[in-house]
Parts: sequence; C-alpha cells; structure tokens
Amino acid sequence: MHQNHNFVSGLHTFICPSFSGLFPAVLNLASNALITTNATCGEKGPEMYCKLVEHVPGQPVRNPQCRICNQNSSNPNQRHPITNAIDGKNTWWQSPSIKNGIEYHYVTITLDLQQVFQIAYVIVKAANSPRPGNWILERSLDDVEYKPWQYHAVTDTECLTLYNIYPRTGPPSYAKDDEVICTSFYSKIHPLENGEIHISLINGRPSADDPSPELLEFTSARYIRLRFQRIRTLNADLMMFAHKDPREIDPIVTRRYYYSVKDISVGGMCICYGHARACPLDPATNKSRCECEHNTCGDSCDQCCPGFHQKPWRAGTFLTKTECEACNCHGKAEECYYDENVARRSLSLNIHGKYIGGGVCINCTQNTAGINCETCIDGFFRPKGVSPNYPRPCQPCHCNPIGSLNEVCVKDEKHARRGLAPGSCHCKTGFGGVSCDRCARGYTGYPDCKACNCSGLGSKNEDPCFGPCNCKENVEGGDCSRCKSGFFNLQEDNWKGCDECFCSGVSNRCQSSYWTYGKIQDMSGWYLTDLSGRIRVAPQQDDSDSPQQISISNAEARQTLPHSHYWSAPAPYLGNKLVILLEKNKIKYTLGWIARTS
Repeated sequence: MHQNHNFVSGLHTFICPSFSGLFPAVLNLASNALITTNATCGEKGPEMYCKLVEHVPGQPVRNPQCRICNQNSSNPNQRHPITNAIDGKNTWWQSPSIKNGIEYHYVTITLDLQQVFQIAYVIVKAANSPRPGNWILERSLDDVEYKPWQYHAVTDTECLTLYNIYPRTGPPSYAKDDEVICTSFYSKIHPLENGEIHISLINGRPSADDPSPELLEFTSARYIRLRFQRIRTLNADLMMFAHKDPREIDPIVTRRYYYSVKDISVGGMCICYGHARACPLDPATNKSRCECEHNTCGDSCDQCCPGFHQKPWRAGTFLTKTECEACNCHGKAEECYYDENVARRSLSLNIHGKYIGGGVCINCTQNTAGINCETCIDGFFRPKGVSPNYPRPCQPCHCNPIGSLNEVCVKDEKHARRGLAPGSCHCKTGFGGVSCDRCARGYTGYPDCKACNCSGLGSKNEDPCFGPCNCKENVEGGDCSRCKSGFFNLQEDNWKGCDECFCSGVSNRCQSSYWTYGKIQDMSGWYLTDLSGRIRVAPQQDDSDSPQQISISNAEARQTLPHSHYWSAPAPYLGNKLVILLEKNKIKYTLGWIARTS
C-alpha cells in the first residue's frame, strides 16, 4: 500500500503528538483489496471496440482503428480484467460496449477491503473512454446493506429527476458530516480519455479537524461499490440512443461507448480511535492491526487494557489525546472495571491520590478487599501506620471466642470507631480488651463478666464495682446508667458522660442513635464557583503537614469569578449533616492578606 500525502495533508500536518490522538498514515487501501465486477469486455469471446477520441466528428485522427478485447486471449494487450484497476500498472479494466445491449450502461464494481477502515477519499481514473455519466459511490460494512456516499449525474437536472437530490453546483462541498450530495462536476464529456474523479469524504466537512461520531460512522466501510448507470455519450448521439435500441444502431457508433478504469485509489486508515500511530499488515491473516498505545487494547484499540479502567474508554481525536488510566489496586490486583456509580460518589482512589474516577479492583490478593484493595477481608486487619502498598498488609484478627461477637475485627483506620483501633475485636456486653479476653470496665468475674453496681460508662468511680455510685455531670440514676433529660449518647470516654441534644430550638429531648460514623480525610472535589455554579476554579492541595489543607489565591479566583464567590463541597460532605453536628467537627477557613511592595 502506498501513501498519498497531497490529498489528505490537512488530516495530519497540524497535529501535535503530545496533545493529540495518534493516527496511522493514510494509505491506498485498494491495492490490497479484492475487486470484482459484473461485466468485462471480451469475457464472452472476442469483441471489437473503438476509442471515442478517434471518432469525434470534426477532430480527425490519422489512421483511426478499432481494437479487439478478449479475456481468453494469449495476448495480454487484449485482456482488460478488473484487477487492472488496482494493480498500479499502466493497464486498465474495460466494460463491454453498449453494442451488446442497453444493459451495459449498468455495470457495478465492488471492492472488498477485507476489514473495516475509515475512508478519507476515493479517486477514480478513466482510461481510453470518458468518465462515467450517471453513477453512485456506495459503502457497506457487510456487503448486504449499502448506503450512498455520493451521486454523480450528467446534468444538474438529472440529480433531481433520477436521484431526488438537489444538485451541488461547482466543485463538491459539504454542509454536514454525513451529507450525501449529487454533482455533475465530474460527469462532463471532456476529457475524452484519462479523466479523473476526486471524492473527498473527510476534508471539507464540518468536523474534519476533530471528527464527530457521525463522520466516523459515515466514513467507515469494508465494501466500496461503484454503481455505473449511464455511459457518457456525445450530445449528437444522445437523441439516437433515446429512441433506438443500441443493437439497431450502426456498430461504428455503439462500439465506442463503454466504461474504462485504469486506477482506483481508496485513501484510508485503520480505525484505531486515536490510539495508534501504526497499523501494519499481518501476513498471516492479510489484515491490518492497530499497534495500540495509551493503555488501550483490542483490534481497533476500542477498549482499555486490563487494569486500566479508572476512567471510561474514550476515543482520541486529531486535537485531543485521551489515555486509559491505571486503577489503583495497591499492587494487589491486575484487573479492574469502571463503575459510573463509584465515580459519581467519589469512592475510587486513583494513582495520583485523588478520589477521581470509577475503577473497581477485581480479585484482590493478600487477604485484601475493597474498591482499591485498600482494606482487608473479614477476619483480617491492617495495623495502624501500615500502608495498603505493603506486600502483606493484612494480618489475622485474634478475637477471643468467649468474649467477642465474631471473628471479625476492625479492618483498618477507616473502619475504626470510638475506642476501637485496627485489630480490635467487637466484644459482647461486659467484655473488653483488644481481643475481648477480659471484662470491660463496670463488669467483673471473667469469663462471666457480670455487671458492677455502678455503670462503667456513666460513673466517675475508679472501680465501678465499689459504691457508692458517683455519676458524671450529664448522667443520672442510682447506677449512673442513663443520660439526663436533654442529653444523649452515653460514652465512657466522655468526661461529662452524655452530649447535649441539638434540636434547632424545637425541642430539648432526644435519644441516642446507633448509627456509626466515619472521618472524611480527603479534600478532593472542592472548588470555588459563582452563584449559578457554572464557573469552577480548582484550588491547590497544599504541601503541608495536614493532607486536608487546600488553598487558592484571591487574585487567581477573581480572574474568572465575580466579586461574590463560594466554596462548593464534594459529595462526601453533602450528606444529612448529622455527622458534623453530632461530633462538633469544624471546617477551618482562613483568610490571609499579603502586602504588596511598592
């Protein structure tokens, strides 16, 4: 396959490889195609034909002569098979003349490119006859359903009468990516031989520089069909053909009307969706295959490779580069998949430490589990300070079967709850310790662990088993086991015993909920915006001792935002707000000024 630079130079010359997609070179795909036709001169035996250029009235040619075509001849100069149209040599294909019947106006040539390509152009060069008059260039993916690419007619009027399409006058132009036009530009009688037809399918269309899905679909084809429907004749012969069967006309006239094609060029490239710069031919299969880059896989680079699904696959364009991003499985899984719901909820940690994307790891190893293999399976835990990147981060839980509820302990710091560190077992009532192997405060007599007279949660007694009971400030009852009215959430590590109800002034009565809580330790997703929320300015993550610190300069914000602007919080901060209220957490907001030097 040879490369045609001139016709498609606009496709590639402006591309900057660092920021644009990757595309293979545009090659002449016809040279490797399978080509067929339904009629060839001399296939039924020797046939005489005459060149129109030698028989034009008023243009005498010295020693005009007719010639013989014969597909079975031993003389190669008499054979004009359809393969001559794509062999790159100075030979040609020729159809039977209409001396054999009017049906030879209707001749079809079909090229099978043997796989689907994106087609940029088609060039047809006539040989010893004028270019076809009326004909249709068609495309197909399956050789069953064909769709038109472009109509050609002898006159603009015939665009309407034959094809019901308003003619496009002058050189062909296109208003839409998938517009099918009709033109008479290439159906003129002159030149009488060696005329050319240039059909552009990409250049000149609205999204040629950044192809739209419509343009990609419109230019995708495996089969290309040239459906000739009328041979171009001299005007002097036109009326004769309109009223007589060609077989009743002088053979000197009818023998000079036939189709001839000396070259068909189909400029196209592999469909690699902007993810390959090369698409070599595999001699074993005789098919071209994309050499995928950007962490993409598949015959057409149409999917992300295993382990690279942090973001959904997207096609690259002539103007923009897109890459498949590796999932962050902390080295514990080789495969993952993309989940839009995970991405929407900002639950997946990417390789840059941001909760951006929707990669979900599959088949986590080393007893790990979770979206990013960041936690442990039941019965294992990751100790505090141990990174998920460690080779074997998860250790077995050691839960006493007498005092623990089950064999599952706190898996990591993210799952830690009040008073329970990673590795701590969930104890039955009355039991305590990391492994639930002793009695909790306020209980005595292991392994029975009976309750003491004073509550270990609400009393200030050094040993709750010895009275009298001395209740904490917000606790009451003979055994200090309940919160006073207006208070809730009795806890051992609360020096007042209970928290004050927060009911927005509507009531001062409440009761404890058994909901759990967690800490939000990531600041990804915050941005400054205007009141409408349409303009966004991202802050920077500060390199400080606190990973929860972000900042932005006022000057930077004012470049794109109005005087009044607002912080917008990501999804993890936009729940029912109860966590922040109950825990009395605060978001610290600091304004600073820097004096300008004169």
